[in-house]
This record gives sequence, structure tokens and C-alpha cells, in this order.
Amino acid sequence: FLGTDASPLDKAPDELGCVESLEQVYFKAFGEYIGGGVSTLRLYYALLNNKKFVKVTSQLPGDIILSPTGTASKKTNITNGHAGICGQNGRIMSNNSSNGKWEQNYDMWTWRTRWVVNGGYPLFLFRKVL
Repeated sequence: FLGTDASPLDKAPDELGCVESLEQVYFKAFGEYIGGGVSTLRLYYALLNNKKFVKVTSQLPGDIILSPTGTASKKTNITNGHAGICGQNGRIMSNNSSNGKWEQNYDMWTWRTRWVVNGGYPLFLFRKVL
């Protein structure tokens, strides 16, 4: 999906399409959806309640990284959380809000800077185990 619009149906606008895109990438790989729909917060609860995933503290390729909307500890101009998939060499793939394409657009440092430090969001990692 790198370089393409992973969610061309645009159930959510591109600037809010991270979960929709992640769900499509996951579906293509595993033939099922996680259950987040288009919401980072719903994705968080779906992952928490899915026996196929465990919460982890360090990233490996394939892990889902998530900073859910509605969980920020402070008010900032970053009003929405974000979701992605960890890739090789510490890279993180996610929907690019400006063009709707699935890209390797973060690493752990840049994710933490934007979402945790500047946005006040928590950072969660989930690993598929089954």
C-alpha cells in the first residue's frame, strides 16, 4: 500500500482517515478487520478486547501504534490522535493526512514528538499474537 490511497472509499476524509486506511491494510494481510471503523478510540478498545492482540512496550515490525483521539492530557492545536503500523528499521507507516496516501512518514522519535510531547496523547503499541 505504500504510496497509494489505502482507503479509497473515504468513509472518513483523508485528514481523518488513519484508522480506515490501517483497517484496509490489515484486512488485505489477514482477511479480517480489527474493528476500529474510522475511530482511533474505537480501534484502541477493539485492540484491548481482541485476544489476537497484546499490548507491548517496545516496537517490532507489524505492531500497531496508536495515540487515540479523546485521550490527550492537555489542550493543544493537535485535536486528533493517529494510528499506524510499525515497519522495518524503526519506521512507522500511516495515512498521510494531506494527500491520503499510506506512507512511511514517522519513526518512534517523530511520533513521540508530535503525538505525545506536542499533542499530549498516550502512545500504545499492540502486537498480533494469534
